[in-house]
Amino acid sequence: MEEKIRMEEAFDETDVRTYSRGDTINGSVVQVEDKDILVDIGYKSEGILPKTELSPLREEEEIEPGKEVEVLVTYIDEEKGTVYVSEKQAAYERKIGELEEAFREGETITGKITDEVKSAGYHVNVDGIQAFLPGSHLGSDMPSDLEELKEEELNLKILELSRKNRNIVVSRREYLNEEKKKRIDEIFENLEAGDVVSGEIKSKVDFGLFVDIGGFEGLVHRSEISWKDLPAPPEEYKEGDEVEVKVIDLNRKEEKISLSIKRLTPNPWEGVSERYPTGEIVKGRVVSITDFGAFIELEEDVEGLIHISELSWGYPEDPHEVVEEGEEVEAEVLDVDEEEQRISLSARKAQEDPWEKIEEHYEPGTEITGKVTKVTDFGAFIQLEEGVEGLVHVSELSWDHVDHPSDMLSEGDTVTAQVLEVDKQDRRISLSIKQSQKDPWHEFQELYSVGAKVKGEISEIKDFGAFIKITDDIEGLIHVSEISQDKVETPQDALDVGEKVEAKIIGINDEKRQVRLSIRILKEESGSESTTEKKDDSGHEKISMREHLEDKGF
Repeated sequence: MEEKIRMEEAFDETDVRTYSRGDTINGSVVQVEDKDILVDIGYKSEGILPKTELSPLREEEEIEPGKEVEVLVTYIDEEKGTVYVSEKQAAYERKIGELEEAFREGETITGKITDEVKSAGYHVNVDGIQAFLPGSHLGSDMPSDLEELKEEELNLKILELSRKNRNIVVSRREYLNEEKKKRIDEIFENLEAGDVVSGEIKSKVDFGLFVDIGGFEGLVHRSEISWKDLPAPPEEYKEGDEVEVKVIDLNRKEEKISLSIKRLTPNPWEGVSERYPTGEIVKGRVVSITDFGAFIELEEDVEGLIHISELSWGYPEDPHEVVEEGEEVEAEVLDVDEEEQRISLSARKAQEDPWEKIEEHYEPGTEITGKVTKVTDFGAFIQLEEGVEGLVHVSELSWDHVDHPSDMLSEGDTVTAQVLEVDKQDRRISLSIKQSQKDPWHEFQELYSVGAKVKGEISEIKDFGAFIKITDDIEGLIHVSEISQDKVETPQDALDVGEKVEAKIIGINDEKRQVRLSIRILKEESGSESTTEKKDDSGHEKISMREHLEDKGF
């Protein structure tokens, strides 16, 4: 008893620690009971740690006397001198403090998904503290299966943190964006124009290739794929292919990197004017045909264009009429532009010009046979041979009047004509179809003259008279005043179409090719009143001379 009193006297109250609610203390386990654990915290009595307040972060399954623990004072009973503590809350306060620091500094934290919040996102365990990860902030590269997600330890950024409301919102997407920015910064810091790097083709579009060069996609424009002009990336380039590229431009502000594949090889256009001087005859393969001409490959990545007008001495409307892809052709170099990377070629100039000896082949008076290539308002063009065409003027189509060449000819018709004139300098040949045929007017003049009697049938009746067919090609006009000795009001009163009549030639106009006839004079001379007879149903073709007669009032 005396020993106990001496101990109490020796034990100064200043040696006993005092605590407040919320204090964090390091203590030692004294005793483990069924529901509680007694912890020496340097107080006048042990702190009571309910087993329900053990930290979920504790690795040991068992807690034994002598173990060091960190606890937080949750309640103090001053009357009983009892202190309640919590290891779980101490761990939370310690961790929430670390998270606050990470939030302030923008540091990355880690966590694992524990379960899904339907239509919203996920719960994440961040060292024993629950955080919320919105579904839109997970990242598109993660699996959709929850069980697979639970296996992943995620790098996260804190978006919101409230100690008071115990609310923490995290984002993996922000972490990925930050990492991407770091990679981009690193790429732009380390890369320079002229560097050669390897990359993977991520996507292929009409205007080029997007290539990943270490976390950032640069563009190889289609003009930088090959030294020859390409309308789109070739089929040989596929997504996922590894390619070597050269950096040609970097723009940090716009975050763009321009790449090139073609610049890894020498420019074949350098010195091309020396290799292909103007006037030289070259050989090449037709690699493509367009509406305006054909492209000829002279060497790898060097092509020249033969315009449609230079494909042949003829007049093709479509280059396919002259050449086909894969065909080898000879051509003359017309012009070379190294800067614009263009070569103009002519296939026709590598061939003999058919107009060089044109006068020998087509002397005036020569009869030719050719195909109609074009019909215009003023005449028709006839192809005599490849590259040589002649013109038949509308006035030379027929001995008869022709209103429009299309009334007589169509494209593709084969005709016979006579050469009238050859102009080598202007590359013109005048032709005549009618001159290759016998003139029906001359035939008529050989058979008939003024005063001669003719027989024929009425082919047409007008108010001023009637036309009679003298020969197959020549008609004559009987004026209304020359039909009968009696007065005739209209020709229809005395004559019918198809009716056969006999008349006398009273006039011939050689210049206008007109024939005037009279039934009246013939009757007066013969004294006969009946010189007509009806025609059967057969008929003959009229000639246009009749229109000239109508104009003159015949």
